[in-house]
Amino acid sequence: MTTGCALALSGVSKTFSQGGSSVRAIDNIDLNVTPGEFLSAVGPSGCGKSTFLQIAAGLQPASGGSVKLDGQPVSGPPDGMVYLFQQYDRSLMPWRTVLRNVAFGLKDGRSRAERHAACMEYLDMVGLKDFADQYPWQLSGGMQQRVAIARALAAEPRILLLDEPFSSVDALTRSDLHQLVLRLWTERRFTAIMVTHDVDEAILLSDRIAVLSHRPSRIRESIFTDLPRPRDRIATPELPRFLELRHYLLETLTKRSEHA
Repeated sequence: MTTGCALALSGVSKTFSQGGSSVRAIDNIDLNVTPGEFLSAVGPSGCGKSTFLQIAAGLQPASGGSVKLDGQPVSGPPDGMVYLFQQYDRSLMPWRTVLRNVAFGLKDGRSRAERHAACMEYLDMVGLKDFADQYPWQLSGGMQQRVAIARALAAEPRILLLDEPFSSVDALTRSDLHQLVLRLWTERRFTAIMVTHDVDEAILLSDRIAVLSHRPSRIRESIFTDLPRPRDRIATPELPRFLELRHYLLETLTKRSEHA
């Protein structure tokens, strides 16, 4: 089992320069993510969810405040952190086979046989063991995203950042991927932070949901889902607590959208 890690954002802000003027995208975000927690951030479209996640990952600097991983400042992508992008088709290398794409995520120090065995293990986890010698462009969108997930797991992340990773696939594939991520997170118990516009997705997967405001984005509230685990993609959404959370979040986000 992979050991989780703690991520702390304190007073994080981000200002962009556009045409000689400044646009404040994020304003004074404070957030502590505990080891092994699955946290999602939801908010209106364009509120800066991806910007927030990229700052947490060290992919772009904050204009103010600090980001720390296990107490150490984050000034670039840290070891043990993996970022899963929304555009999975762009993150995979089309000239590499599925097996070699997954191998790209492996840590060094293994023999060729050990690397092959490890890749096959991760592909088996995501149900793609029989497609190891195929190329990404030969696979469906959902299968490509499974390859991206396998490659992320091959890096043995202590913390996995997910940037709307299921928004580009159809509803049935998205449901399958939800179940896959739930299973893998339960088995590995890495720390996970996901940004999404899908309220149902956030409730199904998360221990806690951070609700972001319109730009400049702030965390308006943090809600514990309090749903039993393991969770099921069919049964869990029928629970009274799930429906209560869904109603509250949709009403909250809709009201804020109308008054933006």
